[in-house]
Amino acid sequence: MKKIILPFLLLVLTLSSCYDKAKITIQNKVHNATLVQVSWDKHSVASSLLPGEGSTSTVYEGPDYRFPKTSVVKFYMKREGNQVYLETKYRFTLDANDNLLIVISDTTQVINPSLIGD
Repeated sequence: MKKIILPFLLLVLTLSSCYDKAKITIQNKVHNATLVQVSWDKHSVASSLLPGEGSTSTVYEGPDYRFPKTSVVKFYMKREGNQVYLETKYRFTLDANDNLLIVISDTTQVINPSLIGD
């Protein structure tokens, strides 16, 4: 049994090391608002970011996920008991070995897709 496990583990390590990775950091610089369920593409970056906080997530390339990848940042903005879903207007590109920093501030251009007419 041990003779089978070792080659299998070596194969898994070899295959997983063939894929690149990158890091994405999102910072909340919005005054008096919390960003909730923050994501880029299909990757969750933070469940909640208070003003001044940041969170980093590592994105791994795989058979179904290739770099470079471009996407908006999606989040709920929560303030004084009210919450609204928003997406950045600008699309951010992440490539292999990148360390992408995205700052969401009071001047970041955002949209609410549900308010866009047909």
